[in-house]
Amino acid sequence: MMDLLLEHQKSPLEIGNFLAEVFECTADKIKIYSLDEFNSLTEELDAYAWECICIFSFVQGDASQLLQLYKYRMSNLNVIQRLTDIALKHKIHMYIPNDSLDTWVYVDDVGPKYVRQMESDVDNCFYFSP
Repeated sequence: MMDLLLEHQKSPLEIGNFLAEVFECTADKIKIYSLDEFNSLTEELDAYAWECICIFSFVQGDASQLLQLYKYRMSNLNVIQRLTDIALKHKIHMYIPNDSLDTWVYVDDVGPKYVRQMESDVDNCFYFSP
């Protein structure tokens, strides 16, 4: 499982197309749910039918959307590298987790840079500093 933060919100279709490129598959192999949709599921998911399952929710602060990626076959290192490369290619500003507890990689038009997550008293609120 991996959490990603998008600076600007994307539609489920845009998320699916982006992740299909990351996981080198067709968009119909990426299952996208809003948090509410996922929480109201009554049937069990067939995890083997999907290259990736993504649950999105809206957040505040320096990011506007949280993507939680589940069930993917690539190593985390490969996923992080592909996320970075494809985010740069499509000018998608996003925060990607780093090995350190509170350090993330921020990808913008210029390139990736390390940022630190700052504490917030508000749930689902993310702030970062250089």
